[in-house]
Amino acid sequence: MDTASLSSAAALLVILFVLAGAAFLARRLRGSAWGQKLNAAAQPISILATRPLGGQHSLVIAEAEGQRFLLGVSRGGITAIGRLSSHD
Repeated sequence: MDTASLSSAAALLVILFVLAGAAFLARRLRGSAWGQKLNAAAQPISILATRPLGGQHSLVIAEAEGQRFLLGVSRGGITAIGRLSSHD
Protein backbone atom coordinates (compact mmCIF):
# COMPACT_ATOMS: atom_id res chain seq x y z
CA MET A 1 0.00 0.00 0.00
CA ASP A 2 1.24 3.43 -0.78
CA THR A 3 0.93 6.51 1.43
CA ALA A 4 -2.06 8.00 -0.44
CA SER A 5 -4.26 4.92 -0.05
CA LEU A 6 -3.19 4.53 3.57
CA SER A 7 -4.17 8.11 4.41
CA SER A 8 -7.47 7.68 2.52
CA ALA A 9 -8.26 4.57 4.57
CA ALA A 10 -7.41 6.42 7.79
CA ALA A 11 -9.65 9.35 6.81
CA LEU A 12 -12.49 6.93 6.01
CA LEU A 13 -12.12 5.27 9.42
CA VAL A 14 -12.22 8.65 11.17
CA ILE A 15 -15.41 9.59 9.30
CA LEU A 16 -17.03 6.25 10.21
CA PHE A 17 -16.15 6.72 13.90
CA VAL A 18 -17.56 10.25 13.90
CA LEU A 19 -20.82 9.02 12.32
CA ALA A 20 -21.09 6.14 14.81
CA GLY A 21 -20.51 8.58 17.70
CA ALA A 22 -23.17 10.97 16.39
CA ALA A 23 -25.66 8.11 16.06
CA PHE A 24 -24.88 6.97 19.60
CA LEU A 25 -25.40 10.47 21.00
CA ALA A 26 -28.64 10.92 19.08
CA ARG A 27 -30.02 7.70 20.57
CA ARG A 28 -28.93 8.66 24.09
CA LEU A 29 -30.40 12.17 23.91
CA ARG A 30 -33.69 11.14 22.31
CA GLY A 31 -35.37 10.52 25.68
CA SER A 32 -33.78 13.44 27.49
CA ALA A 33 -35.33 16.84 28.03
CA TRP A 34 -32.97 18.28 25.39
CA GLY A 35 -34.28 15.83 22.80
CA GLN A 36 -38.00 16.21 23.55
CA LYS A 37 -40.32 18.77 22.00
CA LEU A 38 -42.80 18.75 24.89
CA ASN A 39 -42.20 18.19 28.56
CA ALA A 40 -44.60 16.22 30.74
CA ALA A 41 -46.37 19.31 32.10
CA ALA A 42 -47.16 20.60 28.61
CA GLN A 43 -48.65 17.36 27.31
CA PRO A 44 -52.39 17.76 26.76
CA ILE A 45 -53.34 14.15 27.69
CA SER A 46 -52.26 12.16 30.73
CA ILE A 47 -53.11 8.71 32.09
CA LEU A 48 -54.02 9.00 35.78
CA ALA A 49 -54.79 5.36 36.62
CA THR A 50 -55.08 1.95 35.02
CA ARG A 51 -56.92 -1.10 36.39
CA PRO A 52 -56.55 -4.48 34.66
CA LEU A 53 -59.80 -6.43 34.43
CA GLY A 54 -58.33 -9.72 33.27
CA GLY A 55 -57.28 -10.99 29.92
CA GLN A 56 -56.58 -8.06 27.64
CA HIS A 57 -59.20 -5.75 29.16
CA SER A 58 -58.61 -2.78 31.44
CA LEU A 59 -60.12 0.46 32.69
CA VAL A 60 -58.20 3.70 32.29
CA ILE A 61 -58.76 7.14 33.80
CA ALA A 62 -57.37 9.76 31.43
CA GLU A 63 -57.28 13.53 31.76
CA ALA A 64 -57.45 15.96 28.84
CA GLU A 65 -57.90 19.73 29.05
CA GLY A 66 -58.82 19.52 32.73
CA GLN A 67 -61.53 16.89 32.22
CA ARG A 68 -61.32 13.26 33.32
CA PHE A 69 -62.64 10.34 31.31
CA LEU A 70 -63.19 6.65 32.06
CA LEU A 71 -62.09 4.50 29.14
CA GLY A 72 -62.45 0.81 28.46
CA VAL A 73 -59.41 -0.65 26.70
CA SER A 74 -59.35 -4.04 25.04
CA ARG A 75 -57.66 -5.76 22.15
CA GLY A 76 -60.53 -4.65 19.93
CA GLY A 77 -60.10 -0.95 20.69
CA ILE A 78 -60.85 1.85 23.15
CA THR A 79 -64.35 2.78 24.31
CA ALA A 80 -65.25 5.99 26.13
CA ILE A 81 -67.43 4.90 29.06
CA GLY A 82 -68.08 8.32 30.49
CA ARG A 83 -66.84 11.63 31.85
CA LEU A 84 -65.82 11.77 35.50
CA SER A 85 -66.13 14.70 37.86
CA SER A 86 -62.70 16.24 38.44
CA HIS A 87 -61.20 16.16 41.91
CA ASP A 88 -59.20 19.25 42.86
